[in-house]
Amino acid sequence: MYNIGICDDERDTCSQIADMIYEYDKKNKVGIEVSIWTTGEELYRDMMKNKSIDLLFLDIELVSTNGIHIGKLIRHELENQEIGIVYISSKSSYALELFKIHPIDFLIKPIKVQDVKDTIDEALRLYNRNNTVFEYKANGYNCKIPYKDIIYFYSENKKINMVTAESTIQFTGKIKDLAGSMPGNFIQIHQSYIINMNHMNECSYELVKMNGGAELNISQPYRKQVRKHIMDYAWGQDS
Repeated sequence: MYNIGICDDERDTCSQIADMIYEYDKKNKVGIEVSIWTTGEELYRDMMKNKSIDLLFLDIELVSTNGIHIGKLIRHELENQEIGIVYISSKSSYALELFKIHPIDFLIKPIKVQDVKDTIDEALRLYNRNNTVFEYKANGYNCKIPYKDIIYFYSENKKINMVTAESTIQFTGKIKDLAGSMPGNFIQIHQSYIINMNHMNECSYELVKMNGGAELNISQPYRKQVRKHIMDYAWGQDS
C-alpha cells in the first residue's frame, strides 16, 4: 500500500486532487490509499501518532498555520526525511523558503491532472530507489541494509564505518570505491565522508549537520560540486 496525504483548507481542492490520484491508481494499479486533512494541526497530530504517509500534497497558505511551518516540523521535529512533500499554492514566490524542506515538487493552483500524474511518477521512482538495499560484507557475513537507513559513511584506518540511527557498522573498503556506486541522494563531501542527503538537517558552504547531531566538514575540493548537487536534489532534479 502506498499512502498519499492531502492537506488543504479548501475542501474542493482536496476532492479534486483525490479524484486525480484515484484515477491514476485505477490506470496504474499501484495500490494507493488517500487521507485528507483540512488543517496543518490535524495533519501534524496524526503524524505524531505515526500515521503512515509516503507522499504529501501540502498547501502553503493554510489558514491557521502555513505549510512551510508544517514542513519544517516534519523534517526537523519529527526528523522524517522520507516523506515526499509536494507544495501546492496559488503563488510562485516561495522558492528560498522551501529549500531546507527538500520538496520533490511545487504545483501552482489550479492543479492539473498531468501535474499530479508526473508528481506521483517521480515520487514512486524515489520511493523505489530509497527502498533498495546496500550490500556489504562484515565479519565474514554477507549483509544488507536499506539505503534509507544509512545516515553517512566515513573511513578510518582502512575501514569504512556506516552510521545509522541505531549503530555504527564497520567493514573493509574504500570511500572512493563506494562513491561511484551510491544512489543519487548520496554525495561525497570529503575524501573520508559520503552522506545521505535525506538525513541532512542543515547545510552551509563548509559544513553539513546530519540527523543524530553529527557535524561534518565539506572539504575545499568538494564544495562547489556539493553545493550544486544539494541545490539540484532539493528540487527533485537529481537522477
